[in-house]
Amino acid sequence: MLNRRKFLTGSVVVGLWSAVLPRVARGQQKSDLTHRPQIDLPVLADDPVAVPLQISVDHPMEPEHFIRSLAVSLETDPVPYKGTFLFTPANGRASVAFQFRSGIGGVVTVVGECSRHGRFTGTREVRVTEGGCSTPPDRTVRERRGNPLIRFPRSPRVGEVVEVRTKVDHGSDTGLALKNGRFVRERPEFYVRQMLVFLDNQKVSEFQMTSAVSPNPLIRFPLKVRGEGTLRVVFINNQGQRWEAVQPIRPLA
Repeated sequence: MLNRRKFLTGSVVVGLWSAVLPRVARGQQKSDLTHRPQIDLPVLADDPVAVPLQISVDHPMEPEHFIRSLAVSLETDPVPYKGTFLFTPANGRASVAFQFRSGIGGVVTVVGECSRHGRFTGTREVRVTEGGCSTPPDRTVRERRGNPLIRFPRSPRVGEVVEVRTKVDHGSDTGLALKNGRFVRERPEFYVRQMLVFLDNQKVSEFQMTSAVSPNPLIRFPLKVRGEGTLRVVFINNQGQRWEAVQPIRPLA
């Protein structure tokens, strides 16, 4: 009788775990899917100075549960760190697109951070023509700067998540030169260091960049339309100079 009771008890426990485990596995699988960055890169980039990259994460952007940041690096490059892009729920979606320099290509790593579940990682390989990180700038690279622009969709609807495009005329120089198979510094870096996004007085996003970002950076990011307001984008270079663009938002009723 004792052995029979043990057997029945064990059978009940096994049965309960058999019912629970699939739900746990499904929950883990769902969590993994919501923390998997979609990385869009060309298989082969023809221009090493302007490798196009778009990253997005299919994830909630609620006040208590959202994607805080996406950081991009390519360890085989002379300037491996490409930038970190900080988001808030006001973005409505975690997504960014920009162009970067690459020396020889390799594995692009994206490290994201979820406000509730912490860090997660995604990778994607890209091949490029050599020389992107050491291409010498033209003589006027440090003279052409400013003219910030915002391109915002016309007549958006309240609650809609739209794509905003921003651009500033500014050179990008890593200051590196390839000599005898090694990268050496010949001159100071020169680049757009930071881009700040405000909706009225609320800070929506902050993009921290490096000299590995392409010249005249064009950056695309999402914004959730909540009503009338003023969108403001501020660019700051590594010498502390600032440029600002402003765009009124007038959604459809």
